[in-house]
Amino acid sequence: MNIDNATTFSYPLIIREHHLDTFGHVNNATYLSILEEARWELITQNGYGLSYIRETGLGPTILEINIKFIKELRLREEIIIESKMISYEGKVGKIVQTMLRNRDVCCIAEFTVGLFSVKERKLVLPTPEWLKAIGL
Repeated sequence: MNIDNATTFSYPLIIREHHLDTFGHVNNATYLSILEEARWELITQNGYGLSYIRETGLGPTILEINIKFIKELRLREEIIIESKMISYEGKVGKIVQTMLRNRDVCCIAEFTVGLFSVKERKLVLPTPEWLKAIGL
């Protein structure tokens, strides 16, 4: 699938008290929650929110995660999470999410994803609605 014209979705966020661990910075597990929040916002804004998923029985699933923590994030820092599909072959796609503080890259995560049928209990080929939701 041609992804040369994939859209980059930007999600601004301020690091809040509940994001911090005892070291005063964002904990590794919290990074995953923040990245998931940005992915949900991406698909929801593109018409593929939770109500649509419940209606169709088709929703996103994560198959693999590769994450690099580069710079720590601290309280009240403003960040932007950029999300972009980098490939989609058959039933499996890859999305890269980058956390930026100003222009500094703080975290890069690559997720292998698919569209999951709750009824069939398996991955299915991406629908046009799903492709639109993920910026393709």
